[in-house]
Amino acid sequence: MKTYHSLLPILFLSAGFFACDKVEELADINFNTTVTTTLPVAAINTDEATYSILLNATSDPEIQKYADKIKKYEITELLVAVENYSAATTDEIYFNGDLGFGTINSTQAASTCTISNLNVTHVKGTGDFAFNACNSILPDIADMLTADNAAKVYLSGAFTKAPLSFDLNITAKVKVTANPL
Repeated sequence: MKTYHSLLPILFLSAGFFACDKVEELADINFNTTVTTTLPVAAINTDEATYSILLNATSDPEIQKYADKIKKYEITELLVAVENYSAATTDEIYFNGDLGFGTINSTQAASTCTISNLNVTHVKGTGDFAFNACNSILPDIADMLTADNAAKVYLSGAFTKAPLSFDLNITAKVKVTANPL
């Protein structure tokens, strides 16, 4: 009988820890939002070049409110848009290279997707379009956002003609799980 009495406190204590985990999990909140950045691109010649910028999730006010309490990000869609396009020629200009993502302290992309023959002249000013070529790396980008609430974006490649400049708007539609407790 004594053995059972000494086991009861341990049983209640472990049940209490399990219950606390469940209560904390019940307090989780989920919300959908977008995280956006604009990468300025200026190609002087057709040589390969790399451009980078930080995709900072805390620029969104809702994410900022829970920045230290975010448990995970899930990226549901990646969109890009070419805005403020300017080129020395009216000819069509194509881009071949990679769109990549790395940690905030990285000097190169850890996860990339290939962009082949993107007709920049054709997509300029048409607004956001889904960039499905990167769907396979969305979980990697989400992990980077979860770790630091940010990820570095890289565009590396070459254009068929230059000079040209434009802004590449990058938008990640995200589902955020946070715990306000």
